[in-house]
Amino acid sequence: MKPILAVLSDGVQSEDLFLAKEVKLPFFSNEFHFHEECQLVHIVKSSGKRIIGDLVDYFESGELIFLGSNIPHVWHNTQEQAVDDEQIPYAHSLSIYFNPSKLLMHLSAFGNVRKIESFLNKAQRGVELNGKCREAVVKLMYQILQQEGLQKIITLLEILNIMSSDEEYSLLASINYTNQYQYHDSKRMDQVFKYIFDNFREDISLNTIADVANMNTFAFCRFFKARTQKSFTQFVNETRIGYACKLLANKDHSITDIAYECGFNNVSNFNRFFKVIKKASPREYRNQILA
Repeated sequence: MKPILAVLSDGVQSEDLFLAKEVKLPFFSNEFHFHEECQLVHIVKSSGKRIIGDLVDYFESGELIFLGSNIPHVWHNTQEQAVDDEQIPYAHSLSIYFNPSKLLMHLSAFGNVRKIESFLNKAQRGVELNGKCREAVVKLMYQILQQEGLQKIITLLEILNIMSSDEEYSLLASINYTNQYQYHDSKRMDQVFKYIFDNFREDISLNTIADVANMNTFAFCRFFKARTQKSFTQFVNETRIGYACKLLANKDHSITDIAYECGFNNVSNFNRFFKVIKKASPREYRNQILA
């Protein structure tokens, strides 16, 4: 899925410093995209697959992600995943958007902004916020939705101060990641990613995915590698491992069952790919998260 350059039609207007909004939908359905505005995202309720830069992973309710300017991203799930009628709307999120250049320009009139500027630069790889920082920021995000005028700006500054002072964050995209996407062919890559996300438990042949992209296999491999900075096989395996990490959090699932549930045809391959991607065996990873 190639990201499109997004223009936030209901977004940050020229007279506004930032935009805060709440989304409630049956499922997340936006395309793989990027935009100049930074975005702080709290997933209140949902789960599925997400891409941030070159990171393919599984997301769940509760996560808090800060995205720097122009990093491609998508949170993806489907109507079929919203199976619990009591939880509709299934996809519930809070977001804050702001233009980083505009914000820094205004703040620089009041003092040194190097700490915030440094954090915004790091966030071009995407940042996952954890622990007490996440709790404090999420609380302020709920408050900012109800506020107006100067109080709203004060709350935004509180959020920025907490995030830029935090040391519990995780950087998401790889250290050498750069956005290589062009603005054409967005529909083609969007179809490819959605097909992988919906079918990764099955054996997806190169011929099949090339057909989805309406390309021959050689052209598709070059096309996919140039835009994702990884091979098709690597991308599929990372999608599977991301799902495996979710399943490993439940100690009732055996590692063998998880391997087959994620689409691997044998446990040895599962263990090998898991260790390459997560730097730990499935059993070690489970022990770490359940400790």
